[in-house]
Amino acid sequence: MQKLQFSFPLSTCYQVQARSACRLTAIHWWKGQLLFLPLKPRKTIAGPTFIWISPSKNPARMIQATLLISLSCLSFYTLGSGVRRYDPGQGVTIQYLSLAPDTFDDAYVGCSEEMEEKAVLLLEKEMANHTRLRESWETAQKAWEQKRAGLTLPPGFRSQHGIAIMVYTNSSNTLYRELNQAVRTGGDSWESYMNHFPFKALHFYLTRALQLLRGGGGCSREPRQVVFRGVRRIHFVPKSVGDSIRLGQFTSSSLDETVARGFGSATFFSLRTCFGVPIQALSVFPEEREVLIPPYEVFVVTDFSKDGNKSLVTLSSSNQMCSHFNCAYLGEKKRPSCEFVPIGGQGDSLSKGALSLLSWKTLLLASWGFQLLGAGL
Repeated sequence: MQKLQFSFPLSTCYQVQARSACRLTAIHWWKGQLLFLPLKPRKTIAGPTFIWISPSKNPARMIQATLLISLSCLSFYTLGSGVRRYDPGQGVTIQYLSLAPDTFDDAYVGCSEEMEEKAVLLLEKEMANHTRLRESWETAQKAWEQKRAGLTLPPGFRSQHGIAIMVYTNSSNTLYRELNQAVRTGGDSWESYMNHFPFKALHFYLTRALQLLRGGGGCSREPRQVVFRGVRRIHFVPKSVGDSIRLGQFTSSSLDETVARGFGSATFFSLRTCFGVPIQALSVFPEEREVLIPPYEVFVVTDFSKDGNKSLVTLSSSNQMCSHFNCAYLGEKKRPSCEFVPIGGQGDSLSKGALSLLSWKTLLLASWGFQLLGAGL
């Protein structure tokens, strides 16, 4: 739980800050209104938001109203693919599915060769700063030398790509969790990625491995690959059926429903994926029949139901990918809209794509999982 910091200037302006508790970070009293002003425009909606309440000259009443709204905001916090809140009655976390605007989702379109050159030294630097990364990479490198002899790999597939997959699939350590935590939150801004994202080389190698293994070409509408994913302790909830969402991380799934159920049942996903890649032959645990889905694939929620205290979510690929980042390590800043990642050729703006998805402002709002009544949006 984030601490609230209260500031009471010598004026009628009262401020509440809850930086990571919600996207609205400053609340002011102005002419009988509560005025929400973004402290960090990149993390908030564009422009002020007004919350209308009854005018009052009583400071105590104003402070009470401010506290009520602020505390209601505190029951949510952002984490990559949506808003989370903890449900003590069920002992689980509820997470709202969204387009995950804070995800670091670079697909390296048009710069993969330059990144291949830079990633070699970048990996060495990052391993020097991260003991678990170095140990995991060195262990996977030895295992890769034994595994690669029996594999048929696509043109351009390098040892680093295979090692990255083995690092990710080795669940005997927690590195894959650390990577996905960084991916879910590392796309807050370009500066955040450059200064605080500790797995730049690993992210590139893993992304590139999936692209090379999948190959080019689009997806036919039907059939698409059906895979399954079980999750412990988190109830994933869409705002509504028909929503467009991204999973916002490298997402493990399985072709075997029984295997997937063994990983958890708080939420059980059935997915039709276009860009998920079978990595069984390269995995540390081939018996899991894993299909790895990249962070940028866009899905549509086709069904949602509850079975007791379990969430059942059905997703179908939109046959599209979108990213806020492209070639970020080479200096390209975060784009305000989630632009379609080309299967071949140049990217198209999200607003021009087949899905006709929402504007940047709405993409951010969609990730909250709640709406403040009367907000003038």
